[in-house]
Amino acid sequence: MRKLPFILLIVCFSCNEESIENYIEAEITSTIKLPKEINETSGLEIINNNFITHNDSGGNPVLYEFNQEGAIISRFNINEGSGYNFENVDWEDLGGDGEYLYIADTGNNFGTRKDLKLIKVDPSNNFQAVNEINISYKDQESFLPKLRHKFDAEGLAIIDDQIALFSKDRDSLNTDIYFIPLDGGPLSSINTFKVNALITGADYDKNIGLLALISYDSDGNQYIILFPNFKPKGKNSFKKFQIPIDKSQMESIKIINKNEFWITSEDEGRGHPTLFKIVVR
Repeated sequence: MRKLPFILLIVCFSCNEESIENYIEAEITSTIKLPKEINETSGLEIINNNFITHNDSGGNPVLYEFNQEGAIISRFNINEGSGYNFENVDWEDLGGDGEYLYIADTGNNFGTRKDLKLIKVDPSNNFQAVNEINISYKDQESFLPKLRHKFDAEGLAIIDDQIALFSKDRDSLNTDIYFIPLDGGPLSSINTFKVNALITGADYDKNIGLLALISYDSDGNQYIILFPNFKPKGKNSFKKFQIPIDKSQMESIKIINKNEFWITSEDEGRGHPTLFKIVVR
């Protein structure tokens, strides 16, 4: 266990680009090394007190179960026995509705993909794939490669019994929220938040109404962004916490309670992927 002393808090309003900056004490209370087999861990859920994750683009179509010591205890190929043959094109996040998990195969770095989808899997049946939900963006007209565009998305959460996708907008550094119908189809943004960061993961706790996003900025700073009493289609305030960790890319987040969070980091020069527990005071 290693403790890091301070996290920067920024309080913002989604309808206003101005921010009020304050400093409060917070700390990372646990640092757990993860196996190199999940070197690009890029999604996080908790089932039966164990973690479920997957690798980023190009990995096997496998969900990994690991415990709080960081040891992998099970591997589940989602295609096995399913009749599907899904690839991990660019898996970015996981979301669960209490019955099924949804894998966001929505990574789209250059805006060229025409095969974006969610993959629905059944945890009660060895995480076997049971359906795919094909999506696109209603306002995307060009699929020529671009470095800066708004048609990438890496955050997935279940909000008000709907599947919510959060964009990673390298152009504006805003994030759009999209609700995804169970039968898929073209998506339209229902709201935009001026977070001044690139969103890489999301989670929502309906019992406390809290949305949590994990992100980074163009300088490589890492942030947790918290939206209390979140309203998908309304005005929201948020708190933005800078995480004092270098050479990492945080890729997923899971809410424990309003003050505690699990986050995972890919191996970005640290030598291993990592699970962190963060406490916000």
